[in-house]
Amino acid sequence: MAGTTEERSSWVLFSTAVFIVLGVFNVIYGLTMLLNDQWLVFTADTVWYLDISAWGWITLIIGLVQFLVAWGVANAEMWAQVLGVVAASIALIGAFLTVPYYPWWSITIMVLAGLVIWAITVHGEEVHETAGA
Repeated sequence: MAGTTEERSSWVLFSTAVFIVLGVFNVIYGLTMLLNDQWLVFTADTVWYLDISAWGWITLIIGLVQFLVAWGVANAEMWAQVLGVVAASIALIGAFLTVPYYPWWSITIMVLAGLVIWAITVHGEEVHETAGA
């Protein structure tokens, strides 16, 4: 791909930094769901009682995996790029499913996950060229 080594290095730095931020947000998001796990949802006909602690644990684990992936992407590991796209996709879908509960957090995570998927898939070869792979 076109571009200087400095430009390619900036994409490595960008995808790593965004993955770290996404990991931090998902850890906070998961802890928030664990600490505030009981919800009442009012509909036109019924009232639903929801316990979202299981999803809180899943989100917390995804956030921790994202820290590991950030390290791998910074070191141009192919497994980290594949796992990064998978983890960001799961985070994006999970954030979409929780929009009614935490709309601003969900939208933030969806945007960051989309940026990570874009950076890894579009500029994945540049990461390997920068690392000398």
